[in-house]
Amino acid sequence: MTNIVPASDAKSAEWLLQPGAEWWHLVRYGPPGFDVYVRVAFPEDDEEEDTVRAALVTLASHTSTQDRGNVAVWEGWNGHPNPPSAPRLEIPNRKMLLFTGPLEMLRDAPALAWGETPGIHVPPHLMWPADQSWCLACEVDEEIEFTVGCSDRVAHALASAFPGRVRRVRYGEEAPLYRDEVDAPLNDAGSRSTEEVIYMPLPRGIHGGAPRATEEA
Repeated sequence: MTNIVPASDAKSAEWLLQPGAEWWHLVRYGPPGFDVYVRVAFPEDDEEEDTVRAALVTLASHTSTQDRGNVAVWEGWNGHPNPPSAPRLEIPNRKMLLFTGPLEMLRDAPALAWGETPGIHVPPHLMWPADQSWCLACEVDEEIEFTVGCSDRVAHALASAFPGRVRRVRYGEEAPLYRDEVDAPLNDAGSRSTEEVIYMPLPRGIHGGAPRATEEA
């Protein structure tokens, strides 16, 4: 593996497992406690853009530890039956393998860890720098958006990088996973389509899938 290696242990990820946090919120929103949570929308054809990779470029400018990043990848990544050896993060229904490397390499961490050629693959599922200044969460089944927990400044940097595709959310609020859900009516939990949400305006002065995962028993 080039620049991506298994973490020495699971200590770097212990901060994610906060008391009382629900596993479903963790895998979709990262840990609670950030000042701001934003959802960043994928375009219809993300293979042309690779939004997660582009977001990491923006996020790398907002940490003091660009050379030390952490990534948690679901052990069933891309349907491979034999995951690599690495420390585990025991999230219910989403056991994760932990790796580390420079932020610029995190997008390709799963491919490198599983011995595949980097490029357009299912992205990692939780990514954060060593200083924990932000956390990017992309749940296994996400088709529409991913989440970044961060500061207000970082949220506005993302809004500048992805005009009309970044919206502020409450931690853990309901959001559809699949594109075939966006036209469905609201359910009892209050899910709504991405066409009904309000995306953040640009900051002042700025112009301008994998198969659905199944839960473990």
